[in-house]
Amino acid sequence: MTEPEPPACTVEKKCSSAGRLCAPDDRVCQSEAVASGLEVTCERLEPRGYVYCPPGAQQRDSGVVWILLAVALAIAAFGSIAAYFLLRKRLTR
Repeated sequence: MTEPEPPACTVEKKCSSAGRLCAPDDRVCQSEAVASGLEVTCERLEPRGYVYCPPGAQQRDSGVVWILLAVALAIAAFGSIAAYFLLRKRLTR
């Protein structure tokens, strides 16, 4: 029985349309991927092959990270404004 492949080892999840999936015996595909400056990001078990991506493609931030950052900044801004008004009210008493 073969080990299940990690779900992130696909061209779509790793590097979308910029990447390539090459079979282990497809030397033409591998040569074209290397000539295009792509690197092996992971090895697929089923179907057997290698996922080639641009260097650093798997390190790009997803949209979710930016949304979470915006939410965190909004919470921090709201907290700062609330603290300002609460402290100002206390100091004027």
